[in-house]
Amino acid sequence: MPPAHPPFARLIGQLLAAAALAWPLALPAQPAGFPSGAPMRPVPVVIGSPVLTDLVQRSLDDPRAALAHGRLQLAASLTAGDRGGQFWLRLALADALLQTDREAEAQAELAAAGEVVDSGPGAERQRLWLALYRQLVDSAPADMNAFRNRQAALREDARGQRDEGLLCSIDMVDAVVHVERDARDEAWRALETVERCAARLGDVGMQTYALGAMGLLAARVSAHLPPQAYFERAIEALGTQPARYKRAWLLDDLGWALVGRGQLVEARQRFEQTLALAVELGDVSGTMRGHEGLAEVLLRQKDGAAALMHARESLRLGGTEGMLYRPVTARTQVVEALVLLKGPELAQEVEILRALTARDASPRTGALVAKAAAHGYRALGRFDLAYGEMERYLELFQVEEKARRDSEAQRLQVLYESARQEAENSELRRAAEAAQHELLVRQERQRALLLVVVALLLALAVGFWYFTQALRRRRRLADLALRDELTGLPNRRAVLAFAHEQFLLAQRLRLPLSVALIDLDHFKQINDTHGHACGDRALQAFGMAAERILRGQDRIGRWGGEEWLLVMPGARADELTSVFERLRGSLAEQLIPGLPMPHRITFSMGVAERRDGSESPDALIAEADRQLYRAKALGRDTICGHAGEGNPATVVALGQAA
Repeated sequence: MPPAHPPFARLIGQLLAAAALAWPLALPAQPAGFPSGAPMRPVPVVIGSPVLTDLVQRSLDDPRAALAHGRLQLAASLTAGDRGGQFWLRLALADALLQTDREAEAQAELAAAGEVVDSGPGAERQRLWLALYRQLVDSAPADMNAFRNRQAALREDARGQRDEGLLCSIDMVDAVVHVERDARDEAWRALETVERCAARLGDVGMQTYALGAMGLLAARVSAHLPPQAYFERAIEALGTQPARYKRAWLLDDLGWALVGRGQLVEARQRFEQTLALAVELGDVSGTMRGHEGLAEVLLRQKDGAAALMHARESLRLGGTEGMLYRPVTARTQVVEALVLLKGPELAQEVEILRALTARDASPRTGALVAKAAAHGYRALGRFDLAYGEMERYLELFQVEEKARRDSEAQRLQVLYESARQEAENSELRRAAEAAQHELLVRQERQRALLLVVVALLLALAVGFWYFTQALRRRRRLADLALRDELTGLPNRRAVLAFAHEQFLLAQRLRLPLSVALIDLDHFKQINDTHGHACGDRALQAFGMAAERILRGQDRIGRWGGEEWLLVMPGARADELTSVFERLRGSLAEQLIPGLPMPHRITFSMGVAERRDGSESPDALIAEADRQLYRAKALGRDTICGHAGEGNPATVVALGQAA
């Protein structure tokens, strides 16, 4: 069971402080990515920024020690009346407080920072950093459109300030939000951007965050992306710095990634390293993480006694700190360990666990509690209560799953609207450029002599006519090259190009895609009995029948002879059974001159659906061809198909027509 970690803001606030304090010294005279002709706005230098940079480095190693050191620095800054120093120190203190799970105090420091914003040249830059920190605190925004608008405004203002550190930090907040929303493709792109800009700017804290998050994401999305590689790169980036607190986080995350992969021995080693570093630092939250990780490994190894010891130690530490988010994980581990041990206090622990939902009513917490309680009640022989808890778990799981699907749908809608808006803007820009170009040409023509103007206009008219004729001929030839001469439908080249295009789109967006190869049954007998002209009319009738029943996004083309290739974006293999039946009905209604009615022309269909492991559209078509031969072997007038990985069975016979 994954741990109930605190919000991502507590993991990365320190990195923003590093960027805010270290980059004022590292900004080049002409930052990369800005046009050389633009005026360079001077970057204010914060007094005492080397001290602040030192505070951030201390936070990577020990946030509590950094917090104590920062308070001493703030007292000196207050005595000196240094408002700029107070601002950056309060941001750094807010970060250190987030690291030590004192969110209310961190909010108070941000409010105090807002009261000491400079009124001089550096005021705008301070305002932007303060706004970014407030965005970070709200790492799970309810209104994504409002969040995107705020981020866009921040990014635009940061470009105006020529603050590369701020731009990189804005990208990091984007990455955090995408990770929490489980928008994996957007999260991965944002994390890659953060890793590159942090490496370029020399910010080790942000770079290691991005690599660690990519490691966790790799562990979740694919068995072919080893998470260890990303965590090793993150630890390597820390170099010789002590950075014990940061190393403990990376090792803990790597441990959970390895647990998800079933690599329990390696995971146990990482959790033991996490625990040792946290104990050395006196970090209660890190110590609890180490105990919870070890408890999870031991539960999976069926060592209930050792798992119970670690889970109870985590609970004890959480009680000393007044934490709310960790007892859920630890309590579920206590119950699971007692289930293994058949301990006498199991009933009492189950009731204590169930009471936690009154403190945290989120679906995720409820699901974790319900699942563990169901296991406990089953071990106690109270099957009616176990059944009720399992029903509650399934209900909450479905709520979370629905929320995830809704979020994914909203994300795709936003991507679609963004792409559409960009296309419209691009078209408007092209139109404006064309209009400007035409205006310049017209002005230039007005300066020429009348005779030259007339000659140019005549030449232009002749050239335009010739070009138009050539363009029309080319379009006609291109259309002939992509159309089947007999049926007017796409030929093999055109439908294959469409299949390649849709395969790449479906692979990128993880959407379903099905293809089918269709062969008219006993077509040679039609040619031999009624003549080739009648056979041609039968092919034309089949093409018209297919066009009548297909959706707008579908494409069917003549593959060769009496074979056809059907490409259906967004369709699963089992949906083609109804397509097969509708196509049979449509073909049966077609009048074919030279053939009696009913003409009884039938066809066989082989279907294949894209899977995540599909290598190419050609392989998908080859699978459809194999399924077509199966259909023929089953007696023709039949559909057979190969379903995708999301369907209950890998290979299914989709049905045989009556």
